[in-house]
Amino acid sequence: MDYELNKASRRLSELPFIIELSGFTIEVKWLRVMQKTGQWIIPRHAHSSFEFHIIARGACTVTTDNESFTAKAGSFYLTAPGVYHEQCNYNEGDLIEYSLDCTFHPRRESATQENSEWSQLHSFFLSVPCTPFQDTNGVISLFEQALDEALHIRPAYGIIILSLVPAILVAAARSMGIGPIPSKNNQKTRMDRIAEFVEDNINRPLCPADIAAYLNLSEKQISRIVFASEGYSTKRFIILAKIEQAKKMLTNPSYSINEIAKDLGYSTTSYFTTAFKKNEGVTPGAYREKILSKHTTYHT
Repeated sequence: MDYELNKASRRLSELPFIIELSGFTIEVKWLRVMQKTGQWIIPRHAHSSFEFHIIARGACTVTTDNESFTAKAGSFYLTAPGVYHEQCNYNEGDLIEYSLDCTFHPRRESATQENSEWSQLHSFFLSVPCTPFQDTNGVISLFEQALDEALHIRPAYGIIILSLVPAILVAAARSMGIGPIPSKNNQKTRMDRIAEFVEDNINRPLCPADIAAYLNLSEKQISRIVFASEGYSTKRFIILAKIEQAKKMLTNPSYSINEIAKDLGYSTTSYFTTAFKKNEGVTPGAYREKILSKHTTYHT
């Protein structure tokens, strides 16, 4: 075991990493080194974040729900939010893995978020498969610069390490084959297109498969995009969109509960009432009474 590497890794993990970029805040959950030897296994699990597994030395076997592969020295792979994976030894050899785990938080108040390069990079990371990529753009070298700074604690080393994180992310994207980033002013993120599709089709029964077909993506890809942006499932995103529209319609007494249920694509009024109460804690009728009584009181 490399004890200096452990020391550098520990110091890296102790640093707070919040990086403000154009339209996004990147929160680094960890920047660390994993050393393994002999037989070992990390059981099947998933994160709500992006984890870059960078193989500096040795190799390991990785199994996802879709495939199994060997990640060897000089390569890396990415597990996006919600991607289940298991990792274990390969031929009982030693392994040194550099790990960067981070989340992208869009700043909704930013007018430039949709068009930023970081928005496009975020969308790209959501779309790439969990498979090994050769490090052709210096990902390992950049990580080792961060380790060297942490080990020797040079003046302002934290600033240097902070600047290396975006460089690692860009180098990883380039190694994965990201294409030219569009600069059109009307370029929309995939999450924007998902939200628009749900809004435009709010009056019919919707499921994740409908969104996937519209964007020509898999349901798993749609799930990752929605989870990374909103923090919950695609199904819940659809339900909440319908409930929000129902709340708007309930403020208009000319709509009956039955009409609202039908207009929102619910098969029965009972199903709509159950879904509404589960999310709002009251029935649609009780919600309407409360809202209309407040309105009457205000105008009295």
